[in-house]
Amino acid sequence: MSGERHHIQYVPESPNVGMGFVGWTALGALLLLVVSIGGLYGVYHAVAPPRALPQPQEFPQPRIDTTESKEFQRIAAAQRKKLESWQWADQKHSLVQVPIERAMQLLAKKGGNAYQPLLPSPQTALSAPTAAAERSTIQQRRGTPDEPEAEHQPQEPGK
Repeated sequence: MSGERHHIQYVPESPNVGMGFVGWTALGALLLLVVSIGGLYGVYHAVAPPRALPQPQEFPQPRIDTTESKEFQRIAAAQRKKLESWQWADQKHSLVQVPIERAMQLLAKKGGNAYQPLLPSPQTALSAPTAAAERSTIQQRRGTPDEPEAEHQPQEPGK
């Protein structure tokens, strides 16, 4: 056996296909499809019986709004009045609404700084990650602790 060579012989399949099997399979699939559609049709008509359609009705004539241009002119006049007048913008009388022409003049006068904040922010900007370490180093050099001095005052005995 060790000296013998085993040869694997390749035998191709026959190109003949059983047409009877393919035909009967196709016919079975077609029959299944027809029976399924017929069954669904029967169930549909049993559950939802056909009804008579309602008679068509005529739509009423459209109502035309003849005051549309007057309404537009009234709204535009109110908006124009608001843009062209001075008034308080809040109930506390701390903010003033400036007419649009004057506001544009003020912005043009500021130039490049026109969009800078009007008031400084009440919050301080976030510090760098090393800022806390720098503060503690500076405080250690001065000899002051991180806590306020009011907490370290000696209390009178008995109190």
